[in-house]
Amino acid sequence: MKTKDQILKIKAVVLYILKAFPEGVDYIHLFKVMYFAQQNQLKEYGLPIVYDTFVARKHGPVPTLTYKVLRGVEGKTELSSELKDFATSLDIELSKEGHQLILASKNAVCDMDELSVADVKMLDKWIDKCKDVDSFDLSDKSHEDKAWKRAKRQADKTGEDTKITMYDMADAAGASKAMLAVIRERQSVQKALAWI
Repeated sequence: MKTKDQILKIKAVVLYILKAFPEGVDYIHLFKVMYFAQQNQLKEYGLPIVYDTFVARKHGPVPTLTYKVLRGVEGKTELSSELKDFATSLDIELSKEGHQLILASKNAVCDMDELSVADVKMLDKWIDKCKDVDSFDLSDKSHEDKAWKRAKRQADKTGEDTKITMYDMADAAGASKAMLAVIRERQSVQKALAWI
């Protein structure tokens, strides 16, 4: 499970993205903005925007905690008490075409203290790049990503969702060898600390 601080950061990122889509946004757009922003933040700074775990699914990378919260909003899964506040900040409506659209609930507020200047710049960049692109074109773009391809091949072999590592995300974005070494070291430290 994620820490309370990690959940608050993921919530802030989702609400920030939704602010750019006042009419609502489909799952694919939300997930791809999150993925491409995360990937390029790793490439540039060696740090993720969020500690949401991305897995390879049919239509591209999916952030698992965000997806779980959305499933809870839909009433398709029970949510822990830690995730209920996040869920109440979101609404899901059907578009005229019958597609699910995610919106910020009426009283939801994005906590900008959770987002760094670099986070906001990267999110703005990818919101702008993705907002006018058709959902399935975005999905196809994510299928060109070698990190997704690698995880998807593994998922197809095992029949289970496969995590896309931060290292693979940064590598697919073209991170330098030095930055990849920093990411690998940080992941090793995190794994070691998880055992304490």
